[in-house]
Amino acid sequence: MKVMIAAGGTGGHIHPALALADKIKSRNAENEVIFFGSLNRMEADVIPAHGYKFCGAKMSVTNGGLVQKAKAAASMVSAYGTCLKMMKQEKPDICIGFGNYISVPLITSAHKLHIPILLHEQNSFAGKANRFLAQYADGIVTCYKNNERQFPKEKIRLLGNPEASAAADTTFDSSVLKEYGLNENLPFVVFMMGSLGSSSVSQVIDEACDLFDESFQVIIAKGKSNAYEFKHQSDGRIALVDYVDGKAMLKGCALAVTRAGATTICEIGAIGCASVLIPSPYVPDNHQYYNAMELVEQGAADIIEEKDLSAKSLADKINALMKDENSRINMKNKAYEMGRRDAADQMINWMEELVNG
Repeated sequence: MKVMIAAGGTGGHIHPALALADKIKSRNAENEVIFFGSLNRMEADVIPAHGYKFCGAKMSVTNGGLVQKAKAAASMVSAYGTCLKMMKQEKPDICIGFGNYISVPLITSAHKLHIPILLHEQNSFAGKANRFLAQYADGIVTCYKNNERQFPKEKIRLLGNPEASAAADTTFDSSVLKEYGLNENLPFVVFMMGSLGSSSVSQVIDEACDLFDESFQVIIAKGKSNAYEFKHQSDGRIALVDYVDGKAMLKGCALAVTRAGATTICEIGAIGCASVLIPSPYVPDNHQYYNAMELVEQGAADIIEEKDLSAKSLADKINALMKDENSRINMKNKAYEMGRRDAADQMINWMEELVNG
């Protein structure tokens, strides 16, 4: 089976697509996977680094003023032509879109060439690209029951996120705590605000450090592009680092404080982790809030919206949960019940159905 996948823009789109690609190859070494994305976004570097063939086109972001929108439309038309030419040459058996405007030229050209189409929607509130592309799709993989209201019911299957399949196999090596100058035998809370970090939330975390109970230790992943300068430094109970292995941290921590991006949410479920979610209010359609509420409403996580966030509210919430092991165990179990750890295999089964008619 030859598969072409459109994924890009952010790690939240790329990593689930890579997890699916890895499973496709592990199922049958003769399967071939080719990626399509933007030549001027992170996928142009990340995907080839994982050993996959990457074909791209220059595409402009679709938000902004009239000039930017016109530029984006012109780049989309050009990318559509590139995709048509590429697929006539590659002849894929099926095309998969992982959302974002980057998927549009590949999926619309696949429709033109009568190639089977599968979409993956990772958020509780579906993105504009997938809502538009749904009309062309033969199937749509969703992660939340809420998606039933956004797509034709006959096209969707609630299978989950392929990234969960990778997360489920994660292990945690406590020696990493020693590397961070922490105690291997003391429970820890990990703060992860995405790979780039968050200046606004970082300031609150920094101010809250003096209010945390001394019965636990703290790991703060600052992020690679975080402009905030922490006043606290690593001191044997608090470790500040630029980057952590997110899945491993979710596996090993007593409590995680994170954003509510789709990949993070699926990893929390796949692993089974107690969490306090701080949804980013700076994302389209406020979709992180809806992602978070899917867990919160089932008792699988707690939430603090950024508008309600302060050093005191954050410290009070964390201190209370760290003193209440039963609540954390209940959260962990509920999250695990919601997790879908076989999403990649189920997606491949459906792909084979569509290819074989």
